Amino acid sequence: MFAACAVITVMSGLPLMAQMNKVPFTASFSFYAGRAKLPAGAYTMRQMQGEPSVFVVENASGPHSVIVEGRPSSKTTSGNPQLVFNRYGTADYLEGVETSTGTSVDLGTGAAETQGPCSFLPRWSMVL
Repeated sequence: MFAACAVITVMSGLPLMAQMNKVPFTASFSFYAGRAKLPAGAYTMRQMQGEPSVFVVENASGPHSVIVEGRPSSKTTSGNPQLVFNRYGTADYLEGVETSTGTSVDLGTGAAETQGPCSFLPRWSMVL
């Protein structure tokens, strides 16, 4: 299994609740979320109010944000919440968030991911 080392920093206390309200993180690399390529930086992923299957990934400094579709997931982690990425070639695609509390989320695949290089390396996770 391919493991990548990256820096993820928790910006505030988690726990994730019955609905995923807010997941702050810092990515030391650029990544795709949905159809958008986002630069390295501090981000928050949150569920849109009143829309259980819609999530916003937004940069803390403001200029970068994307809306992505998601669905509840039965995937879990035994420890701290984790952001999950798929890697195609040299590009990382945000796949979802896994928790130990039953609030895991799988994000929809964006056009960039479905049309990207065919060489898929196993998913990798970053502990929050």
